[in-house]
Amino acid sequence: MSNSLTQSDVDIIQAIIGSFYGRSNARKFTSSAITDDTIILIVQLLSETADCSTWIDAVPNPQDLVMTANKLRKWVMRVIRKSGEPFLAGNVRVNLMCKRFRAAQLKPVIFDSLN
Repeated sequence: MSNSLTQSDVDIIQAIIGSFYGRSNARKFTSSAITDDTIILIVQLLSETADCSTWIDAVPNPQDLVMTANKLRKWVMRVIRKSGEPFLAGNVRVNLMCKRFRAAQLKPVIFDSLN
């Protein structure tokens, strides 16, 4: 995955992870460490954590998970880029209870997905 990530992509991913797990954990998410599984799990974290009335419309789930890996990769990066901007700017509004609940559930698999 690292070949297709820009520094801006990494900054956005680090901002998202930093929001959920702190800056020290976010530093582990480098271009060489982030895998396809990592970005898919981050999209899952975003879509399942945010205020339902806002994020469910903003971050749709892929209709067909059997799509080719390249199509899925492009789709998840579009979602991360669009949805991650508020995290990068530091003005994201996420329901705190949802954030804590989903962050705790997904932390092991997200961190295990790194190279």
